[in-house]
Amino acid sequence: MSKIKPWAWVVLTASFLAFFFNSSLNYSAGVLHIALLERFPEENVTTISWLGALFSCMFSLAGWTGSILVSTFNARVCVMLSGLVTLIGFVLSSFVVNMKYLFITYSLIAGIGQAMCYSGTLVTLGYYFKEKTGMASGIALSGCGLCTFVFPPLSQFLIATYGLDGAFLLLGALGFQASVCGALMRPTEYEVRTNRKICCDKNSNTVSTPGKKTNKRNWREKFRFCKSLPFFLFLISSVSFNMAQSTVYLFIPDYFVHTGSSPQEAAFAISLVGVTGILSRVLLGFMVTLVDTALVYGSTFGIIGVITVFLNYMTTLGSKLTYTSLFGIYMGGCWALHYTLLVDIVGLYDVPAALGISMMACGGGYLIGPPIAEMFVLKFGDYYYAFAFTAALFMLASITGFAMKACPKKIDVLEVEIDEEIQTCMIANIDGER
Repeated sequence: MSKIKPWAWVVLTASFLAFFFNSSLNYSAGVLHIALLERFPEENVTTISWLGALFSCMFSLAGWTGSILVSTFNARVCVMLSGLVTLIGFVLSSFVVNMKYLFITYSLIAGIGQAMCYSGTLVTLGYYFKEKTGMASGIALSGCGLCTFVFPPLSQFLIATYGLDGAFLLLGALGFQASVCGALMRPTEYEVRTNRKICCDKNSNTVSTPGKKTNKRNWREKFRFCKSLPFFLFLISSVSFNMAQSTVYLFIPDYFVHTGSSPQEAAFAISLVGVTGILSRVLLGFMVTLVDTALVYGSTFGIIGVITVFLNYMTTLGSKLTYTSLFGIYMGGCWALHYTLLVDIVGLYDVPAALGISMMACGGGYLIGPPIAEMFVLKFGDYYYAFAFTAALFMLASITGFAMKACPKKIDVLEVEIDEEIQTCMIANIDGER
Protein backbone atom coordinates (compact mmCIF):
# COMPACT_ATOMS: atom_id res chain seq x y z
CA MET A 1 0.00 0.00 0.00
CA SER A 2 1.50 3.33 -1.05
CA LYS A 3 1.86 6.08 1.52
CA ILE A 4 -0.45 9.08 1.21
CA LYS A 5 1.64 12.18 0.58
CA PRO A 6 1.12 15.33 2.69
CA TRP A 7 -0.09 17.39 -0.27
CA ALA A 8 -2.93 14.92 -0.74
CA TRP A 9 -4.62 16.35 2.36
CA VAL A 10 -4.44 19.83 0.84
CA VAL A 11 -6.11 18.43 -2.28
CA LEU A 12 -8.76 16.74 -0.14
CA THR A 13 -9.56 20.07 1.56
CA ALA A 14 -9.66 21.83 -1.82
CA SER A 15 -11.98 19.10 -3.15
CA PHE A 16 -14.36 19.55 -0.20
CA LEU A 17 -14.48 23.31 -0.88
CA ALA A 18 -14.88 22.82 -4.64
CA PHE A 19 -17.90 20.58 -4.06
CA PHE A 20 -19.27 23.07 -1.54
CA PHE A 21 -18.89 26.24 -3.61
CA ASN A 22 -19.55 24.93 -7.11
CA SER A 23 -20.97 21.44 -7.58
CA SER A 24 -23.69 22.02 -4.98
CA LEU A 25 -25.18 25.16 -6.50
CA ASN A 26 -28.07 23.04 -7.76
CA TYR A 27 -29.44 23.08 -4.20
CA SER A 28 -30.39 26.69 -4.92
CA ALA A 29 -32.59 25.70 -7.85
CA GLY A 30 -35.79 25.53 -5.79
CA VAL A 31 -35.34 29.01 -4.31
CA LEU A 32 -34.35 30.44 -7.69
CA HIS A 33 -37.41 28.79 -9.22
CA ILE A 34 -39.71 30.85 -6.99
CA ALA A 35 -37.85 34.03 -7.88
CA LEU A 36 -38.07 33.20 -11.59
CA LEU A 37 -41.83 32.69 -11.30
CA GLU A 38 -42.12 36.19 -9.84
CA ARG A 39 -39.80 37.68 -12.48
CA PHE A 40 -41.66 36.10 -15.42
CA PRO A 41 -45.34 35.82 -14.38
CA GLU A 42 -46.45 35.72 -18.00
CA GLU A 43 -44.46 32.54 -18.75
CA ASN A 44 -45.80 29.01 -18.48
CA VAL A 45 -45.03 27.44 -15.09
CA THR A 46 -43.94 24.18 -16.71
CA THR A 47 -41.42 25.99 -18.90
CA ILE A 48 -39.86 27.71 -15.89
CA SER A 49 -39.81 24.38 -14.05
CA TRP A 50 -37.68 22.91 -16.83
CA LEU A 51 -35.11 25.64 -16.21
CA GLY A 52 -34.48 24.43 -12.68
CA ALA A 53 -34.77 20.76 -13.59
CA LEU A 54 -32.13 21.02 -16.30
CA PHE A 55 -29.84 23.10 -14.11
CA SER A 56 -30.16 20.57 -11.26
CA CYS A 57 -29.28 17.52 -13.34
CA MET A 58 -26.79 19.14 -15.72
CA PHE A 59 -23.91 18.24 -13.39
CA SER A 60 -24.67 14.63 -14.38
CA LEU A 61 -25.85 15.04 -17.98
CA ALA A 62 -22.81 17.13 -18.92
CA GLY A 63 -20.28 14.95 -17.08
CA TRP A 64 -18.68 14.12 -20.41
CA THR A 65 -17.37 17.69 -20.72
CA GLY A 66 -15.22 17.18 -17.64
CA SER A 67 -14.03 13.81 -18.93
CA ILE A 68 -12.89 15.37 -22.21
CA LEU A 69 -10.96 18.12 -20.42
CA VAL A 70 -9.32 15.67 -18.02
CA SER A 71 -8.28 13.40 -20.90
CA THR A 72 -7.06 16.31 -23.05
CA PHE A 73 -5.28 18.33 -20.36
CA ASN A 74 -5.55 17.23 -16.73
CA ALA A 75 -7.96 17.33 -13.79
CA ARG A 76 -6.44 20.57 -12.46
CA VAL A 77 -7.24 22.47 -15.66
CA CYS A 78 -10.75 20.99 -15.68
CA VAL A 79 -11.57 22.21 -12.16
CA MET A 80 -10.04 25.65 -12.71
CA LEU A 81 -12.04 26.13 -15.91
CA SER A 82 -15.21 24.98 -14.15
CA GLY A 83 -15.13 28.04 -11.89
CA LEU A 84 -14.75 30.35 -14.88
CA VAL A 85 -17.58 28.68 -16.85
CA THR A 86 -19.88 28.84 -13.82
CA LEU A 87 -19.11 32.53 -13.33
CA ILE A 88 -19.80 33.30 -17.00
CA GLY A 89 -23.12 31.42 -16.90
CA PHE A 90 -24.43 33.25 -13.83
CA VAL A 91 -23.15 36.66 -14.89
CA LEU A 92 -24.86 36.34 -18.28
CA SER A 93 -28.03 35.19 -16.50
CA SER A 94 -28.11 38.41 -14.50
CA PHE A 95 -28.41 40.41 -17.74
CA VAL A 96 -31.04 38.22 -19.42
CA VAL A 97 -34.39 39.87 -20.12
CA ASN A 98 -36.00 37.12 -22.20
CA MET A 99 -36.60 34.03 -20.07
CA LYS A 100 -35.83 31.61 -22.90
CA TYR A 101 -32.19 32.72 -22.97
CA LEU A 102 -31.85 31.41 -19.43
CA PHE A 103 -31.92 27.90 -20.88
CA ILE A 104 -28.52 28.76 -22.38
CA THR A 105 -26.95 30.91 -19.68
CA TYR A 106 -28.41 29.37 -16.51
CA SER A 107 -29.34 25.77 -17.31
CA LEU A 108 -26.65 25.02 -19.88
CA ILE A 109 -23.53 27.14 -19.23
CA ALA A 110 -23.76 27.37 -15.43
CA GLY A 111 -24.84 23.72 -15.27
CA ILE A 112 -21.86 22.59 -17.36
CA GLY A 113 -19.59 24.47 -14.97
CA GLN A 114 -20.88 22.27 -12.14
CA ALA A 115 -20.35 19.12 -14.21
CA MET A 116 -16.74 20.04 -14.98
CA CYS A 117 -16.05 20.71 -11.30
CA TYR A 118 -17.65 17.45 -10.19
CA SER A 119 -15.85 15.23 -12.71
CA GLY A 120 -12.44 16.87 -12.37
CA THR A 121 -12.52 16.83 -8.57
CA LEU A 122 -13.49 13.16 -8.34
CA VAL A 123 -10.77 12.14 -10.78
CA THR A 124 -8.20 14.11 -8.78
CA LEU A 125 -9.23 12.31 -5.59
CA GLY A 126 -8.80 8.98 -7.36
CA TYR A 127 -5.26 9.89 -8.36
CA TYR A 128 -4.23 11.10 -4.91
CA PHE A 129 -6.02 8.41 -2.86
CA LYS A 130 -5.74 5.28 -4.97
CA GLU A 131 -6.09 2.80 -2.09
CA LYS A 132 -8.51 4.96 -0.08
CA THR A 133 -10.73 6.42 -2.79
CA GLY A 134 -13.92 5.69 -0.84
CA MET A 135 -12.68 7.47 2.27
CA ALA A 136 -11.50 10.54 0.34
CA SER A 137 -14.65 10.73 -1.79
CA GLY A 138 -16.87 10.42 1.27
CA ILE A 139 -15.12 13.24 3.10
CA ALA A 140 -15.04 15.54 0.07
CA LEU A 141 -18.65 14.85 -0.94
CA SER A 142 -19.83 15.73 2.55
CA GLY A 143 -19.39 19.29 1.27
CA CYS A 144 -22.43 18.66 -0.92
CA GLY A 145 -24.42 17.51 2.09
CA LEU A 146 -23.49 20.64 4.00
CA CYS A 147 -24.89 22.71 1.15
CA THR A 148 -28.33 21.25 1.78
CA PHE A 149 -28.50 23.65 4.73
CA VAL A 150 -26.39 26.54 3.53
CA PHE A 151 -27.35 27.32 -0.05
CA PRO A 152 -31.19 27.40 0.06
CA PRO A 153 -31.38 29.96 2.90
CA LEU A 154 -28.32 31.82 1.57
CA SER A 155 -29.90 32.09 -1.89
CA GLN A 156 -33.13 33.36 -0.36
CA PHE A 157 -31.19 35.99 1.59
CA LEU A 158 -29.32 37.11 -1.55
CA ILE A 159 -32.55 37.39 -3.55
CA ALA A 160 -34.29 39.34 -0.77
CA THR A 161 -31.32 41.69 -0.34
CA TYR A 162 -29.97 42.18 -3.87
CA GLY A 163 -32.76 40.91 -6.13
CA LEU A 164 -32.56 38.00 -8.56
CA ASP A 165 -29.90 39.68 -10.74
CA GLY A 166 -27.68 40.37 -7.76
CA ALA A 167 -28.19 36.81 -6.50
CA PHE A 168 -27.08 35.45 -9.88
CA LEU A 169 -23.90 37.55 -9.71
CA LEU A 170 -23.04 36.51 -6.17
CA LEU A 171 -23.79 32.82 -6.77
CA GLY A 172 -21.52 33.00 -9.80
CA ALA A 173 -18.80 34.52 -7.63
CA LEU A 174 -19.16 31.66 -5.16
CA GLY A 175 -18.96 29.11 -7.98
CA PHE A 176 -15.81 30.84 -9.25
CA GLN A 177 -14.02 29.78 -6.05
CA ALA A 178 -13.63 26.37 -7.68
CA SER A 179 -10.86 27.92 -9.78
CA VAL A 180 -8.92 28.69 -6.61
CA CYS A 181 -9.50 25.16 -5.33
CA GLY A 182 -8.48 23.68 -8.67
CA ALA A 183 -5.20 25.57 -8.63
CA LEU A 184 -4.22 23.51 -5.57
CA MET A 185 -4.86 20.20 -7.36
CA ARG A 186 -1.46 19.82 -8.95
CA PRO A 187 -1.10 16.70 -11.13
CA THR A 188 0.28 13.57 -9.49
CA GLU A 189 3.18 11.59 -10.91
CA TYR A 190 0.69 8.96 -12.04
CA GLU A 191 -1.33 11.52 -14.02
CA VAL A 192 1.81 13.01 -15.60
CA ARG A 193 3.08 9.61 -16.71
CA THR A 194 -0.37 8.65 -18.03
CA ASN A 195 -0.50 11.83 -20.15
CA ARG A 196 2.98 11.06 -21.44
CA LYS A 197 1.80 7.63 -22.48
CA ILE A 198 -1.16 9.13 -24.38
CA CYS A 199 1.09 11.65 -26.15
CA CYS A 200 3.58 8.93 -26.93
CA ASP A 201 0.84 6.70 -28.37
CA LYS A 202 -0.30 9.53 -30.63
CA ASN A 203 3.23 10.13 -31.91
CA SER A 204 3.88 6.45 -32.60
CA ASN A 205 0.53 6.05 -34.34
CA THR A 206 1.26 9.03 -36.55
CA VAL A 207 4.49 7.41 -37.77
CA SER A 208 3.21 3.91 -38.37
CA THR A 209 -0.48 4.07 -39.36
CA PRO A 210 -2.85 6.17 -41.47
CA GLY A 211 -4.99 8.77 -39.69
CA LYS A 212 -8.37 7.05 -40.00
CA LYS A 213 -7.13 3.73 -38.63
CA THR A 214 -5.30 5.54 -35.84
CA ASN A 215 -8.42 7.41 -34.75
CA LYS A 216 -10.51 4.24 -34.75
CA ARG A 217 -7.90 2.40 -32.70
CA ASN A 218 -7.61 5.27 -30.22
CA TRP A 219 -11.40 5.38 -29.72
CA ARG A 220 -11.55 1.59 -29.29
CA GLU A 221 -8.81 1.74 -26.66
CA LYS A 222 -10.40 4.65 -24.79
CA PHE A 223 -13.83 3.01 -24.58
CA ARG A 224 -12.91 -0.66 -24.34
CA PHE A 225 -14.51 -0.76 -20.89
CA CYS A 226 -17.95 -0.30 -22.52
CA LYS A 227 -17.86 -4.00 -23.47
CA SER A 228 -17.41 -4.96 -19.83
CA LEU A 229 -20.38 -6.70 -18.15
CA PRO A 230 -19.69 -5.05 -14.76
CA PHE A 231 -19.74 -1.61 -16.40
CA PHE A 232 -23.03 -2.42 -18.16
CA LEU A 233 -24.52 -3.46 -14.80
CA PHE A 234 -23.09 -0.29 -13.29
CA LEU A 235 -24.95 1.85 -15.83
CA ILE A 236 -28.24 0.05 -15.15
CA SER A 237 -27.76 0.65 -11.44
CA SER A 238 -26.88 4.32 -12.04
CA VAL A 239 -30.05 4.97 -14.02
CA SER A 240 -32.20 3.07 -11.51
CA PHE A 241 -31.12 4.75 -8.29
CA ASN A 242 -31.23 8.21 -9.84
CA MET A 243 -34.76 7.65 -11.11
CA ALA A 244 -35.65 6.54 -7.60
CA GLN A 245 -34.02 9.32 -5.60
CA SER A 246 -35.30 12.11 -7.86
CA THR A 247 -38.84 10.73 -7.41
CA VAL A 248 -38.50 10.69 -3.63
CA TYR A 249 -37.10 14.23 -3.48
CA LEU A 250 -39.95 15.53 -5.66
CA PHE A 251 -42.94 13.70 -4.16
CA ILE A 252 -42.13 13.10 -0.50
CA PRO A 253 -42.95 16.62 0.83
CA ASP A 254 -46.38 16.68 -0.81
CA TYR A 255 -47.00 13.06 0.23
CA PHE A 256 -46.33 13.92 3.86
CA VAL A 257 -48.74 16.87 3.65
CA HIS A 258 -51.44 14.66 2.12
CA THR A 259 -51.01 12.19 4.98
CA GLY A 260 -51.59 14.76 7.71
CA SER A 261 -48.34 16.68 8.19
CA SER A 262 -48.06 20.45 8.02
CA PRO A 263 -45.81 22.05 5.38
CA GLN A 264 -43.38 23.04 8.15
CA GLU A 265 -43.19 19.45 9.39
CA ALA A 266 -42.63 18.19 5.85
CA ALA A 267 -39.83 20.73 5.32
CA PHE A 268 -38.20 19.72 8.61
CA ALA A 269 -38.41 16.06 7.65
CA ILE A 270 -36.60 16.75 4.38
CA SER A 271 -33.90 18.74 6.17
CA LEU A 272 -32.97 15.58 8.08
CA VAL A 273 -31.89 14.04 4.77
CA GLY A 274 -29.07 16.57 4.67
CA VAL A 275 -28.02 16.02 8.28
CA THR A 276 -27.81 12.24 8.09
CA GLY A 277 -26.42 12.46 4.54
CA ILE A 278 -23.32 14.31 5.75
CA LEU A 279 -22.60 11.60 8.29
CA SER A 280 -23.20 8.72 5.88
CA ARG A 281 -20.90 10.16 3.21
CA VAL A 282 -18.01 10.00 5.65
CA LEU A 283 -18.93 6.74 7.40
CA LEU A 284 -19.64 4.76 4.23
CA GLY A 285 -16.47 6.18 2.71
CA PHE A 286 -14.45 4.71 5.56
CA MET A 287 -16.45 1.47 5.49
CA VAL A 288 -15.45 0.61 1.91
CA THR A 289 -11.79 0.63 2.97
CA LEU A 290 -12.64 -2.47 5.03
CA VAL A 291 -15.55 -4.10 3.14
CA ASP A 292 -16.02 -4.82 -0.56
CA THR A 293 -17.51 -1.74 -2.25
CA ALA A 294 -20.03 -3.67 -4.38
CA LEU A 295 -21.34 -5.43 -1.26
CA VAL A 296 -21.89 -2.13 0.59
CA TYR A 297 -23.37 -0.58 -2.57
CA GLY A 298 -25.91 -3.37 -3.11
CA SER A 299 -26.82 -3.59 0.57
CA THR A 300 -27.40 0.16 0.84
CA PHE A 301 -29.94 0.29 -1.97
CA GLY A 302 -31.58 -2.94 -0.86
CA ILE A 303 -32.23 -1.59 2.63
CA ILE A 304 -33.69 1.72 1.47
CA GLY A 305 -35.83 -0.17 -1.07
CA VAL A 306 -37.33 -2.36 1.66
CA ILE A 307 -37.95 0.66 3.92
CA THR A 308 -39.69 2.52 1.08
CA VAL A 309 -42.11 -0.39 0.58
CA PHE A 310 -43.49 0.27 4.07
CA LEU A 311 -43.80 4.03 3.61
CA ASN A 312 -47.59 3.65 3.32
CA TYR A 313 -47.72 2.65 6.99
CA MET A 314 -45.67 5.62 8.22
CA THR A 315 -48.44 8.01 9.15
CA THR A 316 -47.11 9.59 12.36
CA LEU A 317 -44.60 12.41 12.41
CA GLY A 318 -42.07 10.24 14.21
CA SER A 319 -42.23 7.51 11.58
CA LYS A 320 -41.90 10.06 8.77
CA LEU A 321 -38.84 11.59 10.42
CA THR A 322 -37.43 8.09 10.79
CA TYR A 323 -37.90 7.42 7.08
CA THR A 324 -36.20 10.63 5.92
CA SER A 325 -33.37 10.07 8.40
CA LEU A 326 -32.78 6.55 7.08
CA PHE A 327 -33.14 7.78 3.52
CA GLY A 328 -30.38 10.32 4.14
CA ILE A 329 -28.15 7.70 5.75
CA TYR A 330 -28.46 5.17 2.94
CA MET A 331 -28.64 7.62 0.03
CA GLY A 332 -26.18 10.23 1.28
CA GLY A 333 -23.15 8.06 0.70
CA CYS A 334 -24.31 6.67 -2.65
CA TRP A 335 -22.16 9.08 -4.66
CA ALA A 336 -18.99 8.19 -2.75
CA LEU A 337 -19.76 4.50 -3.27
CA HIS A 338 -20.68 5.18 -6.90
CA TYR A 339 -17.28 6.64 -7.79
CA THR A 340 -15.29 4.13 -5.73
CA LEU A 341 -17.07 1.23 -7.43
CA LEU A 342 -16.43 2.78 -10.84
CA VAL A 343 -12.69 2.91 -10.08
CA ASP A 344 -12.81 -0.75 -9.03
CA ILE A 345 -14.53 -1.71 -12.29
CA VAL A 346 -12.57 0.22 -14.94
CA GLY A 347 -9.36 1.26 -13.15
CA LEU A 348 -7.84 4.71 -12.79
CA TYR A 349 -6.52 4.80 -16.34
CA ASP A 350 -10.03 4.59 -17.87
CA VAL A 351 -11.97 6.39 -15.14
CA PRO A 352 -12.15 9.86 -16.81
CA ALA A 353 -14.02 8.52 -19.86
CA ALA A 354 -16.08 6.05 -17.84
CA LEU A 355 -17.10 8.75 -15.37
CA GLY A 356 -18.46 10.93 -18.18
CA ILE A 357 -20.63 8.11 -19.53
CA SER A 358 -21.89 7.06 -16.10
CA MET A 359 -22.77 10.64 -15.14
CA MET A 360 -24.80 11.01 -18.33
CA ALA A 361 -26.70 7.86 -17.33
CA CYS A 362 -27.29 9.33 -13.86
CA GLY A 363 -28.57 12.60 -15.31
CA GLY A 364 -30.90 10.79 -17.69
CA GLY A 365 -32.34 8.75 -14.83
CA TYR A 366 -32.78 11.85 -12.69
CA LEU A 367 -34.83 13.49 -15.46
CA ILE A 368 -37.13 10.62 -16.44
CA GLY A 369 -37.85 9.23 -12.96
CA PRO A 370 -40.49 11.75 -11.76
CA PRO A 371 -42.54 11.81 -15.02
CA ILE A 372 -42.81 8.01 -15.02
CA ALA A 373 -43.74 7.99 -11.33
CA GLU A 374 -46.39 10.64 -12.05
CA MET A 375 -47.96 8.24 -14.55
CA PHE A 376 -48.42 5.66 -11.77
CA VAL A 377 -50.00 8.31 -9.53
CA LEU A 378 -52.45 9.36 -12.24
CA LYS A 379 -53.34 5.78 -13.16
CA PHE A 380 -54.00 4.53 -9.62
CA GLY A 381 -54.96 7.82 -7.98
CA ASP A 382 -52.61 7.32 -5.03
CA TYR A 383 -49.20 8.86 -4.27
CA TYR A 384 -48.03 5.60 -2.72
CA TYR A 385 -47.73 3.93 -6.12
CA ALA A 386 -44.99 6.40 -7.02
CA PHE A 387 -43.04 5.15 -4.01
CA ALA A 388 -43.80 1.52 -4.84
CA PHE A 389 -42.24 2.22 -8.23
CA THR A 390 -39.32 3.87 -6.42
CA ALA A 391 -38.82 0.83 -4.16
CA ALA A 392 -38.65 -1.43 -7.23
CA LEU A 393 -35.96 0.81 -8.73
CA PHE A 394 -33.93 0.72 -5.52
CA MET A 395 -34.15 -3.08 -5.51
CA LEU A 396 -32.98 -3.18 -9.14
CA ALA A 397 -29.99 -1.00 -8.18
CA SER A 398 -29.31 -3.39 -5.29
CA ILE A 399 -29.48 -6.52 -7.46
CA THR A 400 -27.12 -5.08 -10.07
CA GLY A 401 -24.76 -4.02 -7.26
CA PHE A 402 -24.55 -7.57 -5.92
CA ALA A 403 -24.17 -8.87 -9.49
CA MET A 404 -21.13 -6.62 -9.96
CA LYS A 405 -19.51 -8.28 -6.94
CA ALA A 406 -19.79 -11.65 -8.70
CA CYS A 407 -17.99 -10.30 -11.78
CA PRO A 408 -14.19 -10.28 -11.96
CA LYS A 409 -12.60 -6.93 -11.19
CA LYS A 410 -10.61 -5.00 -13.75
CA ILE A 411 -6.88 -4.95 -13.09
CA ASP A 412 -5.78 -1.33 -13.18
CA VAL A 413 -2.90 -0.11 -15.35
CA LEU A 414 0.04 -0.05 -12.98
CA GLU A 415 2.51 2.81 -12.92
CA VAL A 416 5.35 0.44 -13.80
CA GLU A 417 3.48 -0.77 -16.87
CA ILE A 418 2.87 2.81 -18.01
CA ASP A 419 6.59 3.61 -17.70
CA GLU A 420 7.49 0.50 -19.70
CA GLU A 421 5.01 1.44 -22.44
CA ILE A 422 6.46 4.97 -22.60
CA GLN A 423 9.99 3.64 -22.97
CA THR A 424 8.91 1.16 -25.66
CA CYS A 425 7.00 3.89 -27.49
CA MET A 426 9.96 6.30 -27.36
CA ILE A 427 12.28 3.65 -28.81
CA ALA A 428 9.76 2.98 -31.61
CA ASN A 429 9.56 6.69 -32.41
CA ILE A 430 13.34 7.01 -32.57
CA ASP A 431 13.58 4.01 -34.89
CA GLY A 432 10.81 5.46 -37.06
CA GLU A 433 12.65 8.79 -37.37
CA ARG A 434 15.79 6.95 -38.43
